[in-house]
Amino acid sequence: MASEPIESIPLRRQDVDVGVLLELTTEVMQRQARTLGIALTVRIDDEVPATVHLDRDKVAWAITSLVGTALRHVHGPHRSVDVHVSADAESNLAVCVRDNGSGIPPDQLNRLLQREGWQPGSALALLLVEDIAVAHGGGVRIASSTDPVDHFTSVCFTIPIR
Repeated sequence: MASEPIESIPLRRQDVDVGVLLELTTEVMQRQARTLGIALTVRIDDEVPATVHLDRDKVAWAITSLVGTALRHVHGPHRSVDVHVSADAESNLAVCVRDNGSGIPPDQLNRLLQREGWQPGSALALLLVEDIAVAHGGGVRIASSTDPVDHFTSVCFTIPIR
């Protein structure tokens, strides 16, 4: 589904405490979520290493962008956004942001990470999140459902743990 990034983004890697990064990155978002009446949960699995070698500022921007987008797209009485950080089977750090918004129709979902024919207003931030993940050696996965009962959108980006 994803296309190749146009250029590699330069990184300033350093050993980063993942828990502190997540806490600092979502602190302001927590206040915004409470003001909007949205439940924002943040979870880090025990298997995630305490530190990961990555570009702190770019990963923080990616998380903030995904959470901010999710907060804008949840509607209804039981609105929630979940940020989940895990270590996957391929030794990647996986950062997933899932909301219980109305979901993205399949015809639109297939175009989200397409660069060819890109037009303003069509998920530029998501393309930048992909660029950040790819520059780290990872990628982006998107899942979504518009089912009337089980609707959601989940965007995950991965970064190899080295």
